[in-house]
Amino acid sequence: MAGLRLLRLAGQKILDNNYDLFYVKTMRPLLIILLSVGLLWLRSSFGKFTGGTFVNSLGATLTKTAEKNPYPWFKDFLTSVAIPNAQVFGLLVLWGEILSAVAITVGAIMLLMNSHPNKFVSLVLVAGLAGGALLNIVFWLGFGYTSPSTESLNLLMAVVQIIGIFFVMQQFAKG
Repeated sequence: MAGLRLLRLAGQKILDNNYDLFYVKTMRPLLIILLSVGLLWLRSSFGKFTGGTFVNSLGATLTKTAEKNPYPWFKDFLTSVAIPNAQVFGLLVLWGEILSAVAITVGAIMLLMNSHPNKFVSLVLVAGLAGGALLNIVFWLGFGYTSPSTESLNLLMAVVQIIGIFFVMQQFAKG
């Protein structure tokens, strides 16, 4: 009986070591990258909050951008939905950025501190990553054509966040 228990404990230790090895080799580097993405979102949202003009000036910015937007369906969305409701969209972007930033930053820090992730923290991180990816994709569609750096940074952030969602959900499923 004691021998069976010892084998069970040894097997559990091997599973824990495999889990820890996967976590250290895959998740820790990814979480450090996600932490930097969260800090980028914090920086971006901080500027919008402290500037105080983002919500009121969004309509004018979108009007200028819509004229030259290369995606006809997105141009129609901007002119028929976003620009007439620029105040609402401005508030959604403002709060979406800060909420995504906090969720990504805090979630990444909490998971870096604990190699056996809390499911709630994992879900908060996934929600932040999904919100951030959505914001990046929308911004890329609206402004990506304006410069190579705007295009590449938003695509890169969106891809990193989508990869983050995949790996965090994979860890979540493992338990």
